[in-house]
Amino acid sequence: MKRLSFIVTLPVTLVILVFALSNRGRVGLMLWPFDVTIDLPIYLVVLGSLLLGFLLGGLIAWFAGGRHRRQARRLHQESRRQAAELADLKKRHSAAAAAPTGSALTVPPQRPPLPSP
Repeated sequence: MKRLSFIVTLPVTLVILVFALSNRGRVGLMLWPFDVTIDLPIYLVVLGSLLLGFLLGGLIAWFAGGRHRRQARRLHQESRRQAAELADLKKRHSAAAAAPTGSALTVPPQRPPLPSP
C-alpha cells in the first residue's frame, strides 16, 4: 500500500512543482467587501482555490454522511446489546442443562437388556 501511495503521490507532486515554477507571475486579487488588493503569484491563487474547494467538498460530504454514521452507531449499539443478551441466554441454558431436575425429559431412557441367543 505504501508503494501505491508513493506511485500516486510522486507524479502529483511533480506536476504541482512544475506548475508552480511555470506560473510565478503575480496577479492582484481584490477582496470585494473591502477595498484591499493583494498581489500573489498565480500558482498560489490556483492551488489555494483547489485546496479551498477540496476542504469545502470534504466538509459537505462529512455533513451529508451524518445520517449514515448515526445509523451505524445505533446498529452497533443494538448489536452489542444483542450479543450480551445471547451470552446471557447461553449461560442460563448451560446452567439449566447441568442442573438435574428429576424430570422425565432430562433423564435418558433405559433400554431393556438384549435377550441372549
